[in-house]
Amino acid sequence: MGWTETGQMRVSWSDGHTSVYTPPFLRSICPCAECQGTHGGPPKAFQILTPTQVQGADRQTQIMSVEPVGSYAICFHWGDGHKDGIYTWSYLRQSCPMSAAVAPGGNPG
Repeated sequence: MGWTETGQMRVSWSDGHTSVYTPPFLRSICPCAECQGTHGGPPKAFQILTPTQVQGADRQTQIMSVEPVGSYAICFHWGDGHKDGIYTWSYLRQSCPMSAAVAPGGNPG
């Protein structure tokens, strides 16, 4: 795992595939219960924002730090204080935004 010059996370997988994730994409796929709406409420992405929240919205996609969670996952600390999502490596691989561009035969489309 590393970072591009533009602040995107790059992961080179053991199968030879490379994934690049933008901070907004990573925040949009946050697997925590609050963001996914599994606490009984709607997913966080569908809540109406207050004016104060709108002003601080850019902090939602600022990665302040990244911590390993054992050897199976990482946790992002976001600029708005959110840090509950545990992104397993398998979840990140399955969520790769570049995988959609791969043709059925495994070749880039």
